[in-house]
Amino acid sequence: MRLFLVLIIFIFLISTDATEMADYITEHSKSVNLTEAPHNEFFAHQSIIVWGNSSATEEESEMNEMIANNVVDFRIKRWLNYTDNVVDILSDSDVSTEHIEKYNLILIGTPSSNSVLNAILKMLPVEVTADSMIFGNEIFSGDEVGINFRYPNPVNPQRMLWIISAPSYEALRFIPQKEEYCVYSLTDYNPTADRFLELALGNFDDNWQISELVLVDNEVIDTGENDIPEFEVPSVFPPPGWCRDGVMYEIFVRSFADSDGDGIGDLQGVINKLDYLNDGDPNSRSDLGIKSIWLMPIFVSPSYHGYDISDYYQINPDYGTNEDFQLFLEEAHKRGIKVFTDLILNHCSNQHPFFLDAYNNPKSRYDDWFFFTNPSNTRGHNWQFRHRPSDREMLNPYMPAWNVNNSQVQDYLFTMAKYWMDPNSDGDFYDGIDGFRCDYVKGPPESFWKKFRYEIKSVNPEVLLLAENWDGITSIAESFDNEFDMAFDFPFQGSMMEVISSGIASPLIRLFNEQQEILPSEAVMNRFVNNHDMNRIFTRLDEASAKLCLALLLTIPDMPMLYYGDELGMQGLKDPYDEGIRRPMEWCADNKCDEMTTWYPVWNDNIDGISVEEEQPDPKSILNYTKNLISLRNEYPVLESGKLTILPVYEIEENELTGSRRALCYSVHNDEATILALVSLRHDRVLLIENDFFENTIFEPILGEGEVKFSENKLEIHCNEKALLLFLIKDVYRKEGS
Repeated sequence: MRLFLVLIIFIFLISTDATEMADYITEHSKSVNLTEAPHNEFFAHQSIIVWGNSSATEEESEMNEMIANNVVDFRIKRWLNYTDNVVDILSDSDVSTEHIEKYNLILIGTPSSNSVLNAILKMLPVEVTADSMIFGNEIFSGDEVGINFRYPNPVNPQRMLWIISAPSYEALRFIPQKEEYCVYSLTDYNPTADRFLELALGNFDDNWQISELVLVDNEVIDTGENDIPEFEVPSVFPPPGWCRDGVMYEIFVRSFADSDGDGIGDLQGVINKLDYLNDGDPNSRSDLGIKSIWLMPIFVSPSYHGYDISDYYQINPDYGTNEDFQLFLEEAHKRGIKVFTDLILNHCSNQHPFFLDAYNNPKSRYDDWFFFTNPSNTRGHNWQFRHRPSDREMLNPYMPAWNVNNSQVQDYLFTMAKYWMDPNSDGDFYDGIDGFRCDYVKGPPESFWKKFRYEIKSVNPEVLLLAENWDGITSIAESFDNEFDMAFDFPFQGSMMEVISSGIASPLIRLFNEQQEILPSEAVMNRFVNNHDMNRIFTRLDEASAKLCLALLLTIPDMPMLYYGDELGMQGLKDPYDEGIRRPMEWCADNKCDEMTTWYPVWNDNIDGISVEEEQPDPKSILNYTKNLISLRNEYPVLESGKLTILPVYEIEENELTGSRRALCYSVHNDEATILALVSLRHDRVLLIENDFFENTIFEPILGEGEVKFSENKLEIHCNEKALLLFLIKDVYRKEGS
């Protein structure tokens, strides 16, 4: 009985609070003149998210809270880059009169579940019931219908409302973006909007009233995405002569090294660490031996990662100035290091001045520079829409796709790229970049890349064009059709992880055979085991397995790439976003030295043996193991440009000779040298390969502990560890017919 009385009193208090709030809103709305309300940017003021907790069902309240936290707040902070805008997320029962007067309100739920929304609706030119929405002369009904619009706060018209309401979980879960005034409907409860009906700003008069609703269906808009021009290639350019030279090193400047004490990595910090990468002395063994550097985006951007560029001609001020970048190029080139920069031509930032000019402005000169999908230019295709058809409905252009079919857009982007090849336009490319890592090449059509290649190579044929093509080997092969010099070998990375994890060699054997069959002869692959989008291998694998990955990576032809910190065994996982795999480079044992960046936590703040300071003096460290592998690669050029041949490998099981699934054997050879590589995927194995050599052939071990013995018609190799063994073959006299 006592519990029942407490419950009755609790319900009474809630309804009393809700009634008081409604009375407050009604009273304070009477004297408001909405003609004073500006049509300004919603996030000009701080906001609170208010989710409905007054529902009769616990499920609906939980759903509202989830939408508020995991959908709306996530989009505002991460997608829209308003990281500090939302000051609080409250249930409707926790909202005070001060909240309503001070902040923009983002109201989530339905009138029956959100008492604040229910009270405010009475002051708005719309009606929302349990199963219908009425706007002016239009009525929309059904569980699959939702609404999304902004309106002045009737209590304080200098603040705004953003109302997101729908009677079902599926419809509410599909939250359109802040730019959209719309009614949306779903099909079969699929949480992707089937239709948008735009409520144009023009539907509201000076007093923010609706006399007659004009709806615009976005499906009728032709964005020009299929107007792809053809391009006949006037001339063909071969890859640069240096395209297989050395090891590439990927740097996220924000995380690499700090020079000014603000906790954010910068270009001067990278300059200060160039001797760690390559000191310019080919006889030195103190440096890593890197011959090219890829810098992740370094231009002005509103995001931490920089893949949404708002000014292509200026260095991100977090990283320094254009002059700092020129100094970096000069110092890198002194040491013989080639420099790649990330080049994002598929999309830009929604803060780019051209997009801002075209947004909500169909008369803009940049109207057809983007793929707007509605007449008022408030929705457009986001960056991924060409590659994945499902993303055609991503109509919140936080990284809007350039209309690269437009010749004016092409001219703008190509001119910009040429500027960074020769910033002072003196014809001397020493002060320019040496290559472009072309981001997301599955976006723009092939004709765009063919024209880009021609434009760039006509200026400097030695600039290397590297493609980020996430696809399979057949698609990657097409990248070499007068488009790119080199492509990231995503299939290699996947096959490598499969081989190391399963202990079975066949995925890599199949891949190498496919590549030799499918790739054109001029193709150069950029191989890697980590990059800025992947969980780090020293977190996914045990140390021996991860070191084996590095050994394989650095002993096969073409150009390998290390992601900063790979050489230390740095760890990282998405947590759940990419910041977790882009953590600060670890220079010192206690992570407190001046060059350490602090913008994001390191994996382990304790002294854990993973840092340059700890590993440099230890001859058995991962750092020195990696240095040795790169030194071997530089000492034996055959490992860069030789031909790779897979060799059958056997072992004896139950007294019978059988092909080994747990080992990989290959040779890398050219006219000057031959190297034999044997990968054992298990401990304590005796492996055998065909003996195609005379007995006076010498197998000199250059990596790992192993010995080759002649055993009848086979070569016998003892492998004590799960590791890779390399042998330089001297006095090679093959048997007749071999």
